[in-house]
Amino acid sequence: MNSIRRQLVVWLTGALALGIAAVALATYHAALQQISTLFDAALTQIAQAVHLREDWAEAGNVRIAQEEVAFAVRAYDDGGRVFFESGLPSLPPDAPKTLDPGFSVVDTPDGPWRVYTHVTPEGVIQVAQAEAVRDALARELSLRMLLPELLLLPVLALLVAWILKRALAPLEETSARVRERNAARLDPLPTDGVPSELATLVGQVNALLGRLAASLEAERRFVADAAHELRSPVAALALQIQLAERAPTDAARAAALAELRKGVARAGRLVQQLLDLARLEPGIPSEVPGPVDLAQLAREVIGSFAARADAQGVDLGADAPPSVLVTGRASELRSLVANLVDNALRYAPEHSAVTVSLREAAGTVELAVEDAGPGIPPEQRERVMRRFQRVHGDVTAGSGLGLPIAKAIVERHHGSLVLAEARPGRQPPGLCVQIRLPAARAALAA
Repeated sequence: MNSIRRQLVVWLTGALALGIAAVALATYHAALQQISTLFDAALTQIAQAVHLREDWAEAGNVRIAQEEVAFAVRAYDDGGRVFFESGLPSLPPDAPKTLDPGFSVVDTPDGPWRVYTHVTPEGVIQVAQAEAVRDALARELSLRMLLPELLLLPVLALLVAWILKRALAPLEETSARVRERNAARLDPLPTDGVPSELATLVGQVNALLGRLAASLEAERRFVADAAHELRSPVAALALQIQLAERAPTDAARAAALAELRKGVARAGRLVQQLLDLARLEPGIPSEVPGPVDLAQLAREVIGSFAARADAQGVDLGADAPPSVLVTGRASELRSLVANLVDNALRYAPEHSAVTVSLREAAGTVELAVEDAGPGIPPEQRERVMRRFQRVHGDVTAGSGLGLPIAKAIVERHHGSLVLAEARPGRQPPGLCVQIRLPAARAALAA
């Protein structure tokens, strides 16, 4: 398992090691530069301090007295005749006897030598030093500075680990608090004393906990409301069965059975709506959207309600072009139209009309279902969009799920739903459910 703390310790320790190496390298170059400057000055001073005399013939080994540093010295005339040179170290045999004053570098099999040539009227003095001596001294100085840093590196690694443990303690504490949360405990995490780096994460976790709590509460309410709504039809079915069993005549038994069939149909409709609503919950897998002929689908739904409309004396029809394409889920769109038509037929008075109309304009498809019923007062239109909520005083058989299902389907298809009066200024005003959905091309682009 990846550990942030371990990675930080490794990366920070590695960064410290690289920093120490860079410092050591920079120290070496700085020391070498300073040493070279000092030794170059020493070469110059030694060359200028040598006084050539008449007794050059008495040349012997010349040793420059400087602790731990040996210089090679030689003197010669303009013809190249050597008057004297030091013993050990001595200038390389191939070092040129130049008459040009100043510094030069002579490459030898043992490495380069730094040579200073001093020209006087009496002769030429050359003072030289192997550059390896300078490199060795610079390395020694750098290592002396590097050693304490290397010894300090493990201590720094332990210190970094301890600091990270202290710094990451709020993260571990927050993780422990998250682990304590479950379906029975969804209270928000405390934010007092939370570092600013964790504040955003804690805020998002609290928002998620809030959404989860709201979702669970909505699910509990849904289950409770569903149980409450199912209790009445089940009790009615039991009563109708008893009435059928106790019917004294065939006619009474037939009437009880007819009521029983209606009760079964109502219970089946309620169960189907509950299933439809459950399928529309977020996270529930659904069919892949595709092109749907909404006009053909609406005519099929109207055909399935034709017998019921005739029995109620309601003129149910469609006002739609031959084909209107949208991109969506056919089963959900069928449920949408069916719920709207079912609602309209419940409230449509006898000898009235229920019309399903379709129009396509400006990249949208407009679907409208109109009836001549009592309508919904404007102040209650938002309320009836919630589950199991109905117009106050409504005694019509129903569960209050038709419009919430329709609204959920429309939102899943990136559309809008508006409730309005079908016959403004008339009584009863009727209800017009207006839906706008993206047309097929617009929906594909979205």
